[in-house]
Amino acid sequence: MRTYDLIIIGSGPGGYIAALYASRFKKSVCVMEKAELGGTCLNRGCIPTKAMLHSASLLSTIKGSSEYGIEVSGIVVNFPVISARKDAVVARLRAGVETLFKANKIDLVRGDAKLSGANTVTVNGVEYSAKDIIVATGSRPAALSGIPFDEKGIYSSDGIFSLKDIPGSITIVGGGVIGCEFASLFNALGSQVTIVEILDRLLPTQSKEISRKLETIFKKRGIEIRTSTKFEPGAVSQKILVAVGRKPNTEDIGLEALGIKTKDGRITVDDNLRTQVKNIYAIGDCVAGPLLAHKASYDGILACDNIMGNPRRVDYSNVPNCIWTDPEIASVGLNEEEARLKCPDLKIAKFPYLASGKAYIMGKSEGFIKMIGDADGNILGVEIFGLEACDLIGEACLAKSAGVNIKDWARVVHGHPTLSEIFQEAAHIFTGTAIHSL
Repeated sequence: MRTYDLIIIGSGPGGYIAALYASRFKKSVCVMEKAELGGTCLNRGCIPTKAMLHSASLLSTIKGSSEYGIEVSGIVVNFPVISARKDAVVARLRAGVETLFKANKIDLVRGDAKLSGANTVTVNGVEYSAKDIIVATGSRPAALSGIPFDEKGIYSSDGIFSLKDIPGSITIVGGGVIGCEFASLFNALGSQVTIVEILDRLLPTQSKEISRKLETIFKKRGIEIRTSTKFEPGAVSQKILVAVGRKPNTEDIGLEALGIKTKDGRITVDDNLRTQVKNIYAIGDCVAGPLLAHKASYDGILACDNIMGNPRRVDYSNVPNCIWTDPEIASVGLNEEEARLKCPDLKIAKFPYLASGKAYIMGKSEGFIKMIGDADGNILGVEIFGLEACDLIGEACLAKSAGVNIKDWARVVHGHPTLSEIFQEAAHIFTGTAIHSL
């Protein structure tokens, strides 16, 4: 029987990051994967989606280039090339993970893994043992009852990447993050897009202001939005994308036999990400918390630290949300409604992109940054709606994680002209020392 310090089931952004991290501390590591290296994020989620969204963004920029003195004619959208480039990006990054595994002497076992004991995992009839085990089995798209995916007319967010042509029309069931990102994509590529959402607004996890703002922009672009509406199957569009959430991959992996509990399909863990079996941990989409690639990576490193005797407790309050619609949306901490419930002396400062020199230069002045703090200037949350929000949110995460006071944030010098100056401007508004306000 082959023995390791650590066995990891699953090679997504939680599993492969945990493997690489543990290997840096000279741990012998084995990763078990039944599909492609990189999990959903790399193969059917974050990476391919953003690769295609980048093509759509370039198309939108080219179409609006006359405003900047650049006349372009004869624009042709070659969807097969867009798709092929997406596949090439995915393949290159997947190969990169495999190269890193080999360089760090991480063993990769292909096959369907199952926990067969407190220290053992079985793959293809072969048993492997380890002092510690991390379950990182991820999640898959959830289907609507009675409307199964056929990946020909009714697509999951996995299967939608198999499209060969841009659909003339597409109905997207679900107005959450995945649904809105694909709505942005197909609208930019020329499809007639309809979003059907059973709740009363898009992006229900974001603030109501952001939901309203995105809905207004989508409608201006011709996207039909049906909120408070239950999807009824029928000949509504050429294609249907069902994006109503995700389901954890926790069935048939041996949890029950070991007494490892689940709740709503997700593995129950303590604040150290340990299951009811002391040397078995679980991370990422198969445990509670936001279904985000970077959250899974955070989990993977935290679990490894606990395994290696460096105790850490889970804290998702500084994990950012990033949404690659157009404009982008990003946030960290509490949104406005959440903060009002928890903090009676709430204070909010908002600075518009319209007043940013850089945003105006780039012709992308739609949006704002909102700082939410208490009366003493402690950061409760930050919301960004606008150009490069998903990159900008990193500064807010750093400030919040480090406990930077908004009063001190106002004194941080930012380059000019840059989008990051918006943070300093908003902080000045918060502290009553606004420079550019009327």
